[in-house]
Amino acid sequence: MNEDKRKIQIWLDEEGDSLTVTWGFEKGYYSETDNEQVLVRLDIQGNIQGVQVDSLESIRNRVVEAHHSSAWWEQLGKDNRGSRPRCVLLMGGDKEEVARRLTQLVGIPDVLVRSVDTWMPRGKPLKLQGNKWDKSPIHEAELDKAATLLDSKTRDHLRSWWLAAGRNPRTPNWDIASTCSIGGKQGLLLIEAKAHAAELAPKSDKCGSNNMDNLRRISEAISQANVGLRTATEGNWNLSSDHHYQLSNRFAWAWKLASLGIPVVLVYLGFLHARDMAGKKLFESREAWEQSVKKYGEEVVDNSCWGQSLDIEGTPLLPLIRSCEQAFYP
Repeated sequence: MNEDKRKIQIWLDEEGDSLTVTWGFEKGYYSETDNEQVLVRLDIQGNIQGVQVDSLESIRNRVVEAHHSSAWWEQLGKDNRGSRPRCVLLMGGDKEEVARRLTQLVGIPDVLVRSVDTWMPRGKPLKLQGNKWDKSPIHEAELDKAATLLDSKTRDHLRSWWLAAGRNPRTPNWDIASTCSIGGKQGLLLIEAKAHAAELAPKSDKCGSNNMDNLRRISEAISQANVGLRTATEGNWNLSSDHHYQLSNRFAWAWKLASLGIPVVLVYLGFLHARDMAGKKLFESREAWEQSVKKYGEEVVDNSCWGQSLDIEGTPLLPLIRSCEQAFYP
């Protein structure tokens, strides 16, 4: 560990009547809190690494409270720990770097993400004036709405395949989705990410739509995927809208895209050592993550499919299990 990160610096400015406490020494800036006497020092990632208190004499012998809502991860709402902020960080930065990162994560010679590709999310939210935020970079992909990922004809086809009716019905959100080159052909990289065991939806997880027409349509779509995957692999597939729903819809959508002639890489990504999730069962190794995925999908997914290129009517579908460490210090 860098020696500076073990230091705490305390500076009392008697003439200026202020106190500064610093425990992080990266480049950064000061940001306001809801208490005009208190500033917090942030690094460029938005991590708090110090505090400055002004007008000390006026608060002598009393407790002072301050709340800082400028941390970027707080803009993620209830999903501001675990896999969600790590996905945002993984997708942030220079486009060349993000493309290289995704290509290395997949680790298959025929799969290439380039800087000209497009992806969602695009990184951290952007801080605006007046303590406001532009949250568009953190948006996840609904493939029937993602104009930067798929053409309008394909998006319309996917929506009618999955949904029948309803007011503003939703299709599944993807943690990460990116265009890419697969065997020299334009395709999609789809990533489902987890940072601890509780993020694997319970086996009783089922489709939550309240619209019976949509429930029937989704069930039919998943049944189609089962038939297609059994035909392609001669394996045992039992995807369902009544259990293991998230896992089922991930494979169903990957199969559907491939059946439309769009090559797909489907990655189940485990973030290792997610210490911000204290008290949860964390994934401590690549092997532990892989075992968790396969155990979770037993009798639902043909576990022999992982790492194999499935031929879906002449178009490849490649399911992968991958892991990585992504630093995140809330």
